[in-house]
Amino acid sequence: MKANTLKGIISIAIGIMILPSSYSQKWGGNIPVVEVASWSVNINGGLTSYFGDLSLNDLDIGTKIKQESGPAMSIILTRNIYRDAIGLSGQVLAGKISGRKNDISFSTDLIEYNLQARIDFVRLFMSRKYNALGVVGYAGGGQFLFNTKKVETEDGALKTSKQNTEVPEFVLFFGGGIYYKLKSDFGITADFSLHQCQNDRLDDYIKNDNYDYFTYLSVGVSYYINTVKKSKSNIANSKFLFNSTTKPAHCN
Repeated sequence: MKANTLKGIISIAIGIMILPSSYSQKWGGNIPVVEVASWSVNINGGLTSYFGDLSLNDLDIGTKIKQESGPAMSIILTRNIYRDAIGLSGQVLAGKISGRKNDISFSTDLIEYNLQARIDFVRLFMSRKYNALGVVGYAGGGQFLFNTKKVETEDGALKTSKQNTEVPEFVLFFGGGIYYKLKSDFGITADFSLHQCQNDRLDDYIKNDNYDYFTYLSVGVSYYINTVKKSKSNIANSKFLFNSTTKPAHCN
């Protein structure tokens, strides 16, 4: 009795240790363990471009990039809340824009922090297949701080003024992008987003209360932090095999 009981306990312990890394047996066949990318970190860089009262090159992309844009970079932390298809993200973005019209020119440094909801359309509609290439859409809101330096020419003399935000200003935005996973935990991204300022002071030039906005075009790299989600299974068809040939030991 003692020998068979010990063998049974050892068999059960081995089965429990093996079970998390193996397939679960159930009616209808094997169910594989599902791998879920719960978190991701994306670091990206590119250009922020200005659109407002002092912009002149909205339709000329080359001149827009050269005269009304500046370098930018951001970091995005994402937590997937529904499979790998829907997630919540936080972003910190720093960039620079500029513009010139008639006798007025300006340059602005800005820092934005925001929250956003993201949808991976490929994962949403093709969740049962692995896809290295994905298409993402997102929207959200946040706050930003900016420092603007404006130079005007009046009667042949230059007049310089500065506009610094005393409190964070609100911003709404939406955008989209694509990604490609080179490995299960590493990928490259390309994104474009439009950020609508909730004021007309980004260029320190107020006209008709038309809100200024800027765009952010970027490429980046993502690191995916994967976790393993174990599927629940019906073990009615599972069996532990014990050695039944050994005769029971007699108890004293």
